[in-house]
This record gives sequence, structure tokens and C-alpha cells, in this order.
Amino acid sequence: MGQTPDQITKTADAAMAKVLQHLAEQFHGVSAGRASPAMVENIKFEYYGTPTPLKGAANITIPDAGTIQIKPFDMSQVKAISGAISAANIGMTPKDDGKVITLKLPQMTTETRQKLAKQLKDMAEQSKVPIKNARHEALKHGDASLKESSMTEDQHRKLKDDVQKLTDKYNKQIEEMLKKKTDEVMKA
Repeated sequence: MGQTPDQITKTADAAMAKVLQHLAEQFHGVSAGRASPAMVENIKFEYYGTPTPLKGAANITIPDAGTIQIKPFDMSQVKAISGAISAANIGMTPKDDGKVITLKLPQMTTETRQKLAKQLKDMAEQSKVPIKNARHEALKHGDASLKESSMTEDQHRKLKDDVQKLTDKYNKQIEEMLKKKTDEVMKA
């Protein structure tokens, strides 16, 4: 038996909300000229064959506005963590003394700010793909429910309208988040 229009709409809403949450986490990791643990805490490195985020394997501190220090709980992992940070291409080169990894934020030039703004725009555009996919999935379920007669034509039409409104709402929120974060990066 097919899903009800409400179930289909709720599922699409939940999927789209997850996309927005993920984008917010990505944006949080983009520097606006001040160091933050969020810039590195989700970078993963191989810890005995398991991809492990830094926040679970090291103490991340901010000694000053332009510096991030990472002290691994397991000192034997300093090189693996340094390598993962380099591979993550976050615009900072890790330096380690065998115990602590230090990252210095680059000076924020106009060029750096423009690169960050472009990076933010790319993240926002990439977030619209799963929104579109959730919309497509909801409409597919609606079509299937209509075909097996567990939904009327009117319910199907309303479902299509509701799903489009959800899609528009989330795309608008993505654009608002992008504008806010871009403004923050450009003026910081």
C-alpha cells in the first residue's frame, strides 16, 4: 500500500532539513578570519583502519585568533593527522613538533575572501542537488500511490504543490545562509 500524502511530505521535509543541517556544518568550518575548532574537527584520518574525525582523537584548542593547535590523544598518530589535514586542502599547512600540530590561518586578503566566497557558493549549489533528489523521490512516491489508487487526483495535485513549496522553502534558506556567510567572510 502506498504512503499517504502527509507521510510523503514529512519524509521529504526531513530529508531536506538534513541537507540544510549538513550545509550549516560545512559553512561553520569555513573561516571568516578567526580560528575555530570547527575548521578541522570533522577532518577524518585513518586510525587503525577506521576513518576517525579529529574531534574524537585529539584535543583541539585555539591559543589565539589566528592559530589552531591539535594535540592527538595517541602521539603515534601525529603524522597521520598532519597528512589528513594537508589532504583536506583547507588552506593551512600543518606544522608539528612530534606532539602538537599547529595551524596558522593565512592573512585574509581580498583574493582569499573571494576564494572563500566561491567555495561557499559551490557548497550551496551542491546542497541543492539532494534537495532536488528529495523532491523527485517524493513525487515518485506520489505517482506510485496515484497509480495504485491509494491517492486521489486532488490529493496528488496538492502533494505536488506541497512538495514544490517545501523545495522552494529550503532552496530559499540555502540562499539566505549563503548570503549571510558570504557577507561575514567578505567583511571580517
